[in-house]
Amino acid sequence: MPHRTPILPAAILPTAATARNVLARHGAPVPALDEKRLLELLETDLTLSPMDRVNCVNLFMLDTANLNSYAPRNRNGVNTMKLIIGNRNYSSWSLRGWLACKQSGLHFEEMAVPLYGAEWDALRRTEDFAPSAGKVPILWDGEGPDAAVVWDSLAIIDYLADKVGRDRFWPKDNAARAMARSMVAEMHSGYLALREQLPMNIRKRFDRVEITPEVRADVVRILTLWAEARARFGQGGPFLFGTFCAADIIYAPVVSRFLTYGVPVPGFASAYMEAVWTHDWMQAWIAAAQSEVWTIEKFEEPAL
Repeated sequence: MPHRTPILPAAILPTAATARNVLARHGAPVPALDEKRLLELLETDLTLSPMDRVNCVNLFMLDTANLNSYAPRNRNGVNTMKLIIGNRNYSSWSLRGWLACKQSGLHFEEMAVPLYGAEWDALRRTEDFAPSAGKVPILWDGEGPDAAVVWDSLAIIDYLADKVGRDRFWPKDNAARAMARSMVAEMHSGYLALREQLPMNIRKRFDRVEITPEVRADVVRILTLWAEARARFGQGGPFLFGTFCAADIIYAPVVSRFLTYGVPVPGFASAYMEAVWTHDWMQAWIAAAQSEVWTIEKFEEPAL
């Protein structure tokens, strides 16, 4: 993954918490928020070694079909859990719901539907979509009137975490878990400029799109959070909190956006993005997105 001129340093300095966490690990006085020193640490100390970048450490990739005594109802011997997703190339929330299902270790069927196509208005009014008012992703667990149904990606994460154990989705350390939950909630409810102006498009690459001040502010905030998570809790692996967790699930589409629009990032962020992008599950999603024949014209260019 090519390194680009960082967007981070000048704007990150007012964020004292990140600076303290990074500088304190190296014995620097807390008040000494030296821009050059902070940049050096973000570029060197937080950059992963080639060995760390290998997509090999995911302590949660276990077969947990019956973890916590969860016994899904079967249809002809097959789990009836079904995830309905939109276009893999564009639907960032579908990607999050799908990664959550993969992280759970439970068997599930997936059904992809073309968003905004000729049949979309009729399709979204069918029984499968009724609970979510026609939005994706939507997870059905079971059959009949007693089937559980969950929509919204964060709700899907919570629902699956209740089934297979919350430690599978969240860091075990209390401070790390608190930060991970806050980061996930902030992504879930914020960054509207980034979402609206840089839509996810896995298949496209633009050469360094000129971004607006609003998008830049979102990017700086995200990089600031990534830097603090990696500095404080990332020692156990290449992901935000070491091992792959709900925070990485939620920020995976951001990685895609940064790559699509050539957003410049510092070295530690480039290494993290590489770890996410080369993850087996992401590679499977990317391959499926590239093979899709559906195109949504309004998402084919940045909305700047």
